[in-house]
Amino acid sequence: MTTYTVAFSGERLDRIAKKTLQTEHQGAVEALLGANPELADLAASGFVPGGTLITIPITFKPAPTVAQVLAWE
Repeated sequence: MTTYTVAFSGERLDRIAKKTLQTEHQGAVEALLGANPELADLAASGFVPGGTLITIPITFKPAPTVAQVLAWE
């Protein structure tokens, strides 16, 4: 596993997921929270404090997207 250090105070968890996992969707934020159980408490205000060390899961695979077909298509 690799790590990411939050460079400045007030970085959002979804932005960290976008930087490190290339997406903030498809379970990326949940994967970060699963690899870092204490992160939920740290980011309770919506922002991760500067200097926080985050473990990045290398086995992350985005959840499959569901194709939607609209009735008029």
